[in-house]
Amino acid sequence: MGYPPARRRSVGRDAPPLCRKEARIVVKTFVNLYDPGKPTFELAPTIDISCHGARVVTKKFWQPNQPLSVRSIRSNLYSSARVVYCHPYTDNSFVIGIEMYHPTGDWTKPSK
Repeated sequence: MGYPPARRRSVGRDAPPLCRKEARIVVKTFVNLYDPGKPTFELAPTIDISCHGARVVTKKFWQPNQPLSVRSIRSNLYSSARVVYCHPYTDNSFVIGIEMYHPTGDWTKPSK
């Protein structure tokens, strides 16, 4: 006997669902995170990734809803994005969840 499909709850009629649309897979790669308002970037490793989001370990605190650009190091993938959440990870780092808008290519496939 199978399990019933997960229900999606939303806050309002036009609000996005409160659960993830797609599963993330473990992909350890490095990305550059760019704050559009500053000329600096941070090289950061991913924990897991999907076609439209990722969890990334970072040295700085990022504000939820803060816009950013993300670019993979090993392949020509990039996307504009926003920070969904930022939580303490270890003593000197944070983990951020990012939502990517119109990413180029498939981020879940290993680079060649």
